[in-house]
Amino acid sequence: MRRITRWYGANPLHLLALLACFGLAGYAAAQLVPSRPVAVAVWFIGAVIGHDLVLMPLYSIADRSVLAAALLLLIWFPLILRLTTRYQQSTTLSPDPFLWHWLAVTGALFLMSAAAYALRLRAAHRAALPEKRRRRRRRSLPGLPPSGGVTLFSHDFLESADVILVADS
Repeated sequence: MRRITRWYGANPLHLLALLACFGLAGYAAAQLVPSRPVAVAVWFIGAVIGHDLVLMPLYSIADRSVLAAALLLLIWFPLILRLTTRYQQSTTLSPDPFLWHWLAVTGALFLMSAAAYALRLRAAHRAALPEKRRRRRRRSLPGLPPSGGVTLFSHDFLESADVILVADS
């Protein structure tokens, strides 16, 4: 088992799953290519160009919320744009709410993304503060600004009851 992992570089179950996917893709190709070889070739070339040359650069620089909203738009665009589909005849439901639902989900995704960004920005700002300044902020007297006021400092070399008043300059 270790020899296979060392040779392959991953768990043997990964190799088994990959071989199963190749088998399924081969079976699908064997069924589709004889009946429509030109359509399969056009689809494959379009998928390679569309994914590798257009979509991959876009979603490598985009935020996850943009990707989720774009994926929802890609899946549901006929109903969002109210194009003629068989949806209304087969379900007897109106496609009108799809646009508003997509906008609501997209807005919620962007709101969550903005909140996560604000939290990361706050954490990065706090980590960038010098340790001494953070210590002063924690121990400053209530009602006085962290700098320019009187700050309480206790030092390790003093007794626990000793406190020194220091005026910041």
